[in-house]
Amino acid sequence: MVRRVVSRDGTRIAVAEAGDPAAPTVVCVHGYPDDRSVWDGVVARLEPRFHVVTYDVRGAGESDRPSRRAAYALDRLAEDLAAVLDEVSPDRPAHLVAHDWGSIQSWHAVTGERLRGRIASFTSISGPSLDHVGHWVRARLRRPSGWGPALRQLVHSAYIVFFRIPLVPELSWRSGVGRWVLRRLSGSAAGRPAVADAVHGLELYRANVGVRLSRPRPRPAEVPVQVLAPLGDPYVTPALQTDVARWAPRLWVRRLPGGHWIPRERPDVIARCAAELVEFAEGAPESRSLRRARSAGFEGYSVLVTGASRFAGAVSAAFAAAGAEVRRDGAEVPDVVVDSQGSAAEYARRMAERGEGGCLVLHDPAEAARLRKKFPGLGVVLAGDGSPERAAQRVLRAVARNRHAGV
Repeated sequence: MVRRVVSRDGTRIAVAEAGDPAAPTVVCVHGYPDDRSVWDGVVARLEPRFHVVTYDVRGAGESDRPSRRAAYALDRLAEDLAAVLDEVSPDRPAHLVAHDWGSIQSWHAVTGERLRGRIASFTSISGPSLDHVGHWVRARLRRPSGWGPALRQLVHSAYIVFFRIPLVPELSWRSGVGRWVLRRLSGSAAGRPAVADAVHGLELYRANVGVRLSRPRPRPAEVPVQVLAPLGDPYVTPALQTDVARWAPRLWVRRLPGGHWIPRERPDVIARCAAELVEFAEGAPESRSLRRARSAGFEGYSVLVTGASRFAGAVSAAFAAAGAEVRRDGAEVPDVVVDSQGSAAEYARRMAERGEGGCLVLHDPAEAARLRKKFPGLGVVLAGDGSPERAAQRVLRAVARNRHAGV
């Protein structure tokens, strides 16, 4: 059942609920050019444990479509979220899970004064704060080593310039060209956005991008923040999404194999990651995967080492010294497999099914090439030659690079 919530300026917002209203509330906020249906797979997995709320952002789905550009400013979007929270969770803080422009507006709400104390945790997917972006670009351009990441993001963001051109983007959506380009870039996971949603949603870019990037403000977040950064996102680079420790001191970061529309591609992964932060914020112990997402080292990592060679002993000692849990067997899906017995393929399959990445350390270049091709979402590292101790240190550095830079 869908009900209407009236925002501060009179805009009516279409809201849907699932699960037990007495359970912790999780509010999912969609992006552009989607509607709330982008969360259907995630909602199905969360509703047995949580009170799950989705709503159509103004301009999309069954919500009102204001005609004035100023109605799409971030402050108005934050007022919509506040109205939804007042209706669905008036007496306790709610947890946010947001994607794309839903995440951009949620960052604005989380770092503002209006909703202070109303948000218990925030999981952000493929949508940074525009103010943080402004600061990030400036910081990168101050030194030559930052020019590369800034240029890569500029290339990924070229579509924003197009969306800010008058009339032409509207024509592209109405003619079908916009939908064709979207599917070329993102495949079927992008769905089939409604033309009206795509056209009205252009005002999000026109009302906010220029003013926020040209005059970014400091916007710290006090709540626990989890960033889920898809490594194959053609619009937002992992570097831009994850470099937010300055603004979010309580931060967990996961770099996930997948594309921009990962809520549709892997709703199981998104639901699991979001649920872990929600449960932790509600008082449960921090899970091992959350510890892994929080740590700059190898705390929370599970490393499986096969064989009993000198190299196996050296690499086991190196990972253990770095804070990882090292084991020789077990049913749990490992984060790193150091394999010398030919069993890496089975573990790689299980890692891929889990959907949170992982790394294989192998001795055979041919096997490495085969598994790299078969499981493109996993890192593959060759152990190399030399003394076992030096090889182990090289492996440790290579795995760390794969972890932070993505594959």
